[in-house]
Amino acid sequence: MRLLSALLLAAIVYLCCDIYGGRNGYAQYQTLCAQLAQAKERAALLTQRNSALQDELNDLKQGNAAIEELARSELGLIQEGETFYRVISTP
Repeated sequence: MRLLSALLLAAIVYLCCDIYGGRNGYAQYQTLCAQLAQAKERAALLTQRNSALQDELNDLKQGNAAIEELARSELGLIQEGETFYRVISTP
């Protein structure tokens, strides 16, 4: 009877260890869940970036106002007759 109890206890311990640490076990499940969350977050950021780029492309296709705004903000261009003021902050 003791031998049977010891074998059953050993089998239960083995199965518990296999469930937690074995192949396709709980530890691997947690790792995959973390990787999935990171992939979803990155996909959301890339989707947001693609949307912003698509909006900018549509603006550029529609008219000169978007091109003028882009030239002002990124290249620092000004029109004739405008006065340029540069504000320097003190440290």
